[in-house]
Parts: sequence; C-alpha cells; structure tokens
Amino acid sequence: MKTIVALSTPPMNGAIHIIRMSGPKSFAIINRLTTQKIIKKGYIIQRSQLLDDKQVIDDVLINTFVAPKSFTGEDLVEINCHGGYYLANKIMQLLIKHGCTLALPGEFTQRAYLNNKLTIHEAESIHNLINATNEKAITLANMGLNPNTVKALKQLRENLFELIGQVEINIDYPEFDDVPYVTTKQFKSKLAKLIRVIKIIIQNSLKLMPIIEGINVAIVGKPNVGKSSLFNALLNQPRSIVSHIPGTTRDLIDARINLHGVTINLSDTAGIHQASNEIEKKGIAKAEEFLQQAALVLWVIDGSKPLTTADKRIQKLLVNKNHLIIINKSDIPNRAKINGIKISAKFNKIDNLINALVKKLQTNTPINTSNVILQSTHSIGYVQQALTELTEAKTLINIKQPLDLTMEHLHVALVNIDSILGYGKEYNFMNELFRKFCVGK
Repeated sequence: MKTIVALSTPPMNGAIHIIRMSGPKSFAIINRLTTQKIIKKGYIIQRSQLLDDKQVIDDVLINTFVAPKSFTGEDLVEINCHGGYYLANKIMQLLIKHGCTLALPGEFTQRAYLNNKLTIHEAESIHNLINATNEKAITLANMGLNPNTVKALKQLRENLFELIGQVEINIDYPEFDDVPYVTTKQFKSKLAKLIRVIKIIIQNSLKLMPIIEGINVAIVGKPNVGKSSLFNALLNQPRSIVSHIPGTTRDLIDARINLHGVTINLSDTAGIHQASNEIEKKGIAKAEEFLQQAALVLWVIDGSKPLTTADKRIQKLLVNKNHLIIINKSDIPNRAKINGIKISAKFNKIDNLINALVKKLQTNTPINTSNVILQSTHSIGYVQQALTELTEAKTLINIKQPLDLTMEHLHVALVNIDSILGYGKEYNFMNELFRKFCVGK
C-alpha cells in the first residue's frame, strides 16, 4: 500500500496549512525531514523543524496517529505548517521526493472505508457535512455520523440476514435442532416488521433530502428577458454572461446558493424560442428537459412587452408544474398583462422574489435526531429497491407460495442494504451463516 499525501486545507494563503500523510511509510518519511525524531505514538503533538538538504524550511507541529487508531485505519501524520501556499506546496514536494504519492480526490476517506473505519453511509455523511450550506444540513449530516444511526442500519441488516439464515437452514439442514424452525406465520410477521422499518426510513429521508442536497430551481424564459441578469443577481456575482444578443446562454449554468437557510441548486437555462441554429436547438431541448425535472421553475417575462408566441409556448410547458411568474423590468410600465412577482434584475431589485422563494421552498419538517436519515438519493434508491424485493416476497407468501421461493428476493434486498453499509456484494453467504448460527461445529 502506497503512502499518500495531500493538502487538507484550501490551496490559498492563510494562517496555517495542514498536510496529511497516510500509509505504512508515514513515520519513516517524516523522520527523514525533521530535526527532532518523531516517535511512533498516537494522539500526540510534536514540534520540529523541517529540513531540505540541511536547510530549514519551516517550524511545524506534527500530529501523529498509529494504525489502526486513525481516521484511515493506517499510520497517519498531519503536519501543521505556516500558511503560505508556496511553502505548503514545497513541503508536499519534499514528502513526494522522499516516498509519498499524491493522493487522489477522496482517497483518505476511501481508505477509511476499505479499512472498515467507515461505512458508505458515514462517508456520505462526511461529504454532506463538508458541503453543508445551512444549519439543518449540518444537523442531518451529524445524524449520519451518530453511532446510533449506523447501529440501527446494521440492526436492520442483521434482522434480514437472520431471517434468511433461519429459513435456509430449515430447508437445507433440517437435522440441526439448535436453529428454531420458522413457520409461515412467523416469517410473515418478521417480514412485515422489516417492511415497516424500511418504509419509515424512506419516508423520513425523502422529507429531509431537499435540506441535504438542495432544491433544484430552474430559471426559464424566452431570450433577452433577463434570465442571466436574475441568475447573477441571486448569486450576487456575475456568473452568467449577460448580452442583448439572443441565444447567449446555450447550456445550463449551475450554482448553489443559500437564501435564509434554504439551499437552492439554481440553473440558468437557454432561452426557449423557435431557433434555427443546431447548437441553440440542443440548448433549448436541454432547457425544456430540465424544466420538467426541476422542483420549482422561475418563469421570467419581459414586463415591458406583451406576451409573445414563445412566452405562450413556455406557459403550456408549465401547466401542472410548480412555478413562479417573474415579471422583469419593473422600472418600466407593465405591458405583459399577466400577474406575477415584479423585479428589476438589472438593478438588483429582487427582494420580493427572494421572500417568495423562501416562503415557497422553506421546509418546516421537524428533525427528530433519533430517526435514521439516509444521506443521499443514491442510498435511498438502494433501500427502495430492498423494499420492492421484500414486498414481492410478501406477495408470494400471501398467495401461499413456499418460503424457499421468497429467498431470491430477500437475498437481493440484503445486497441492497449491504451497499449502504459498504459490505462487499461478493461474500460467502453460507460461511457467514454458519458462523452466526454455530451450525456444523
């Protein structure tokens, strides 16, 4: 296993930088550069100077962690150096020169997972904590890191595993008396309990997922109505190019913003109209596709002009779609003949819109810290698939099919639960089964 190194602080000048090394040669490499021997002992801080060919580079503090009691499960060394980016980069180059390999993005967390220090659920929680843009998102991410949450998921997995095990041992090894026989009635009761638990996890997670991942909001409208100006005004910075030339925006431009505690994934889209340019047509098609996927659409209208054919085309697309009508150019008399939220994107007069957005998107769903909350739609998908399989097994039992016909569905459900916890899909099921039930001693 290679010893990896990376800068753990942002690549810019600041007060301090933290350089992190992880791997079997961490202590050997750091001791090639220090004036004082760094002892291999965990959870201590040691001070030393770093040398490059006997020339002092910096005076640093070194935090040490010894395997397996570290974040990655490996020997891990953190160098706290002064905060010049050039200096930090020079130290990293020295470490690479003496045997380190530059870490890939996320490789420290990946090693923690591979060394059984983290589940996939916990890794997602760390990602969400780093990327949190509101207070509730921080709370939810920390819930994912709470040992009780992982314990509850593991218990769900354990209950499903034991149910499969009891049935399969009853079928394949009926001579073993130490494993209780599972009747169809008992099987149905245990299966129903698993389904109830999974449904609650999915329901609670879906309610709070917009807080974790943000709410997708699309800005749409015909060309030159001020979509990009509104996008920039909401960001309070010029991200989208503003031009009087129709079709300037030809692809989605995305940004994440926080409005009074509401996280929004905002997208500026291509102007929707009858275009002849092939590239522009593709941008319009993508805009219309994203319009349907977004949780909320901001339909921007040029208030200084009557509605056009292009406006009416968009209006049809928004039937039964959650949207707000934004009448831009409020500093000019309204000729659009339609009700909506009046703004002036050019002069950053968008307070009415911000208030309406927050009111419409703010979730009042209470956060119960004792609930199991999955940390991504990806993980929810795994659990939903597990629910589908268990429901299919329940259907087979209800039509009086033999228990052994349900086993394939339960195994697939188990694989999906294992995917959240990071258990390998390729494992010897029978070996684990025998070990748990002490069969064949």
